[in-house]
Amino acid sequence: MIETFKDTTSSAVASRLTLLRTQSGTSGRGVVLTLIVVVPGMIDVENAIQISSAVSMEHPCRVIVVVDPDGETQDVTARVNAQIRVGEEVGASEVIVMEPKGPAAKDLDTLVTPLLLADTPVVVYWPSHPPANPSEHPLGSIAVRRITDSRNCRYPLDILKTLARNYTPGDSDVAWAGVTLWRALLVSMFEENLPKKAATIKVTGSTDHPSTHVLGAWMRLLLDIPVEVENDPSTTKVSGVYVTNEDGSEFSLTRREGSAMAHLHRPGFPTTFVHLDTRSTQNCLREELRRLDPDVLYGEVITKGLQEADEVRDND
Repeated sequence: MIETFKDTTSSAVASRLTLLRTQSGTSGRGVVLTLIVVVPGMIDVENAIQISSAVSMEHPCRVIVVVDPDGETQDVTARVNAQIRVGEEVGASEVIVMEPKGPAAKDLDTLVTPLLLADTPVVVYWPSHPPANPSEHPLGSIAVRRITDSRNCRYPLDILKTLARNYTPGDSDVAWAGVTLWRALLVSMFEENLPKKAATIKVTGSTDHPSTHVLGAWMRLLLDIPVEVENDPSTTKVSGVYVTNEDGSEFSLTRREGSAMAHLHRPGFPTTFVHLDTRSTQNCLREELRRLDPDVLYGEVITKGLQEADEVRDND
């Protein structure tokens, strides 16, 4: 069910949602968090709802989609358009879409306050165009977790470095969850390689994809040796990690574009095929929401490991 409101207020929307829940016999007791999704335009709303609806199956939540163009507006009168969506099409959540106009768009924290559930943590997610400092954004300032997605930005490495300069505990980026499976397999590979000492490491992949840089930064931090990031024009994501030991032996984990299987190469053993699928945005966001405390490791990776990410070699 969808209800649309023109020139309304947050309090009016909150009152209507309470009435709808009372009439349907539902309550907010099963809701574990409030997820605020910030999008730049109405054209982005449907995609935001699809992602949040899928995530709500694991994390029942109230979803507030806020349209924040983050720029000058032609409207001089403060007004708010809104929608309420409930039912099977939005999963285990209730969705509120808020489109503030004019001066109403300047105080977003005030806009959403009447819609927040009491005693429920707030998480803010920017699917694209993250603010330079999420913790100082009006919505980020009221959240325990702030999740950005540098993968949807034109210059992801620049975005990551900006986020690193302004990092505050509670910040995270979807590019980090995107390499969780890579990190798990690589840790197993490193543990097997413990008797030997790694001399060089190379990460290959698209340098237009932030996960390539995040993975390299994590390996710098983990092994405390330089990591070379090499552009691979045959892929749009991470394609391989190559570890050369001081004795010249090499371990590698590689994946072709579009494949859900990776090749694990170890000296003296036949090639092993391991499952390494590309993770969807929904899966990455589900992982991020499993913990509402600050991700300390991500903070160290982005603020320390990423500092040496300037040297990128082309392999055209």
